[in-house]
Amino acid sequence: MAQWNQLQQLETRYLEQLYHLYSDSFPMELRQFLAPWIESQDWAYAANKESHATLVFHNLLGEIDQQYSRFLQENNVLYQHNLRRIKQHLQSKYLEKPMDIARIVARCLWEEQRLLQTATSATQDGQAAHPTGTVVTEKQQILEHNLQDIRKRVQDMEQKMKMLENLQDDFDFNYKTLKSQGELSQDLNGNSQAAATRQKMAQLEQMLSALDQLRRQIVTEMGGLLTAMDYVQKNLTDEELADWKRRQQIACIGGPPNICLDRLETWITSLAESQLQIRQQIKKLEELQQKVSYKGDPIIQHRPALEEKIVDLFRNLMKSAFVVERQPCMPMHPDRPLVIKTGVQFTNKVRLLVKFPELNYQLKIKVCIDKESGDVAAIRGSRKFNILGTNTKVMNMEESNNGSLSAEFKHLVSQTPLYLVYI
Repeated sequence: MAQWNQLQQLETRYLEQLYHLYSDSFPMELRQFLAPWIESQDWAYAANKESHATLVFHNLLGEIDQQYSRFLQENNVLYQHNLRRIKQHLQSKYLEKPMDIARIVARCLWEEQRLLQTATSATQDGQAAHPTGTVVTEKQQILEHNLQDIRKRVQDMEQKMKMLENLQDDFDFNYKTLKSQGELSQDLNGNSQAAATRQKMAQLEQMLSALDQLRRQIVTEMGGLLTAMDYVQKNLTDEELADWKRRQQIACIGGPPNICLDRLETWITSLAESQLQIRQQIKKLEELQQKVSYKGDPIIQHRPALEEKIVDLFRNLMKSAFVVERQPCMPMHPDRPLVIKTGVQFTNKVRLLVKFPELNYQLKIKVCIDKESGDVAAIRGSRKFNILGTNTKVMNMEESNNGSLSAEFKHLVSQTPLYLVYI
């Protein structure tokens, strides 16, 4: 279904927000009349390339003429009048500045998409009462909404990065062309040549100003996005994951066995994917800065801090995502975790709550027993253990039923007769 048709089906409160997007700069009537054609154009690209903006603007005027002819055949006098007025207004305002109307339309379409996503998320939250028998708290609904918002912002950032790259390529091409022409025309001292060069220099300065403005916008929005990621990550690790560990402890002493990790894995995987995407975008900024840089370049000023922040966030997330899914238990008594007999083998299972298929058979882990820790050796009641076989394993998806990265150690043995294991 076309985006404009989806918008017409929203509730009144969302339609009121839609109305505020439009004004005489881009009338809603025009959006209504030419909805399919408007949605088929790449306005974001036109907003940063004048030649394409000029082409799209003239095509827009042609579409208006065709729609006017249809209204003429239908003898719709009111629509004829409105469309003629709209065309005259657009010609007077944007004929010499087609990139301006492209920016306005691109912004409106982007805001429409955000409005649709907000409405869809609200509907899904309202219908998610008990979809699979699992209670979703209000706090968890907010968390899911925040994760959706992060994913959307990362995708929006991807589009802006493409706009930045296109704009920089245009600037770089024009700069090198002008430089080459300047070197070739040093022997030409005509006034017309000098005037043409000054005009091109002015255009080049405008492009550099637009490039600088977009770079500053991107690094600022990246900083805000990393702050949002930090907030969501703390909710995941300090609240949701800590709550799961507490429920696991209770389950180990006879409490309810509601300790499923699938939902947590979905959330953490979503956040990790967004963090990897934004890290790639930060690396892309470095590549762009190496090609084109200037005094006061915001990428030089802010990129190192952004990169340090995203690396720190991802490292901490991966550390927190590594959990003991099944506490130590003897094979003949899987329902009695933490009850370990001396000289009897027991098992435990670890899991990474980031489901990346490309990590299958790539992560090697090593089991560390209490006796290897100097701190634990001083704790009264600590035990001694043996490992039969290898003490390292590679995490893989075959050891789990749902494709999660897991590893199970099956040959651990307690040497001392003390029936207590610390979680």
